[in-house]
Amino acid sequence: MLKSFKKFFVALIIGTLIAIAVPLNVLAAEGTIDETVSPYLYCVYYNSDGEQVDGNGLPSGDYRVDVMLEGMDSLSVFQYTAEYDPSTVTSLSTEAVIDTMRLGGIKDTEAANGKRRVVLVLASEGEDGTELDHLSPVTLATMQVTVDCDASAIDFADYFTFVEDPDLTFAEAYYHDGIEYSYVVDTNEATDFNVPTMKTDVTPAFAASTITVSGKVLIAVDEIGTASNYGLRGVKIYAYDNDNNVIAETVSNAEGDKSTWGDYSLEVPVDTTSFEVGDPVKGNDTIVNRRFSISGVADVTDANVAVVMCDYNDDGVINSTDKGRFNDTLRGEYSIYADFNLDGVVNPTDKGRFNDLLRTGDKGINYVQLSFD
Repeated sequence: MLKSFKKFFVALIIGTLIAIAVPLNVLAAEGTIDETVSPYLYCVYYNSDGEQVDGNGLPSGDYRVDVMLEGMDSLSVFQYTAEYDPSTVTSLSTEAVIDTMRLGGIKDTEAANGKRRVVLVLASEGEDGTELDHLSPVTLATMQVTVDCDASAIDFADYFTFVEDPDLTFAEAYYHDGIEYSYVVDTNEATDFNVPTMKTDVTPAFAASTITVSGKVLIAVDEIGTASNYGLRGVKIYAYDNDNNVIAETVSNAEGDKSTWGDYSLEVPVDTTSFEVGDPVKGNDTIVNRRFSISGVADVTDANVAVVMCDYNDDGVINSTDKGRFNDTLRGEYSIYADFNLDGVVNPTDKGRFNDLLRTGDKGINYVQLSFD
């Protein structure tokens, strides 16, 4: 459909911008078309806060969608055609953003089956093409889109697709290859002029820059860190980099319903693997800190960590010194670090649980190692 337009447009660009004196068909015979070149056309998504998000799961909202190209060392003419469903993608506007190429045109029209079709054409102002680095992605265009869906989220690729027809989506590396030589998507249209090595992916696998680690800080019942069912309030959780520097921290929940006490959530860079539950926010350090690790490649939602909370003099053992401090709480000096069952009082029930730790912890706290995937 657009082959005649393609020929006209390229000839126009060459005639008005490049002023090549040699006939195109002569140069085509000496062209540099290379079947090992593999252009890759794909999209990257950002929400209204500018955060990169996964195009495979977009809830209703406004997004910036960058149209990216990689895999080419030169680009003379590029055109993509896409179709989208306006019942779900209710708004779409396109802007060319690559400043080393001239905009040939952007057109958004009605298509078949109630869809709309958008076409973008770019042409190099260089004598033979715009130099690129095939290892470095380049942003060709940016779309501002609005998604309005009944589902909780959609895969954008179900509502926006690149058209594979070689007359509608193609890339030309060099003007002197001739106006017929193109890298195209449709493998059924391979000819001496169409090289079907272009790949497209509207919603490529999303590589997040951060992950979320969440769970609960719990009260331990013994010296190896066996968890009770009770959350520990107001305790810090740290994340460390490979040089053991703290890169993020948060505090376990101390508000609201008792069932949420001890909950925490921490956003950290991908590949963060080392964490620690430690110091109370207020008061003396009575917590025996505990390290744990994760794989560092995906979100973790069940990183539940139990810690011994009644090392009142912070010497790493539960002994007679701690017993004296605990007994003070029995005489009315309430401490959350002596209230093992979170009932708001320190009483003989808590004393029994403290004595269990006293019997097992006098030789030191030796937590078992914790790792989460």
